[in-house]
Formats: sequence, C-alpha cells, structure tokens
Amino acid sequence: TLLSDFGTITRVYLVEEDKTKRKKRRKAGGSGGKRYTEGWVEFESKKRAKEAGEALNMSRITNHKGSPHYDDFWNIKFLKGFKWSHLTEKVAY
Repeated sequence: TLLSDFGTITRVYLVEEDKTKRKKRRKAGGSGGKRYTEGWVEFESKKRAKEAGEALNMSRITNHKGSPHYDDFWNIKFLKGFKWSHLTEKVAY
C-alpha cells in the first residue's frame, strides 16, 4: 500500500462520516459506500513517519485525470509528542 512503502505500520484508526450525512448523501443519489472523515496511522519508526508526512503532505491523491479524487490532496502531518493514548481518550468522550 501507499503508506507501507515508507515503513512498517503498527496501527491505523479511521473515523467514519456521520450517519446522518451518509444517509443524506445516499438519498441524493451518491454512492452507498463508507467514507471516512479523518484517520491516524502509527509507524514503527518515528523517522519513517516524518518522511511519509513530508513526502505526501499537499500532494495529489491520484494523478489520473478521470478519477473522482483527482482534485483531492493529502493532508498528512507528523504530530510531535502525540501518543496513541491521546487518541483513545478522545474517542472515549
């Protein structure tokens, strides 16, 4: 996969879009597939995580002009001092 090219991935967490937004999108004729609004990836190596963030941040998701994601960009950052426990605390509330 794209991110595993940078190093070993130890954890991934994705947040699904709100159920009411999904229902509204499907009712309007959009695709019924799941969509995610944000996500976090943990690499085994801090160095590799920094490299992935620098290489992919503000780059196109795809270079294929026919793709629906052609105009979309990655927004990837290395979060210094971030611990996985911070994420699980956010989810608990």
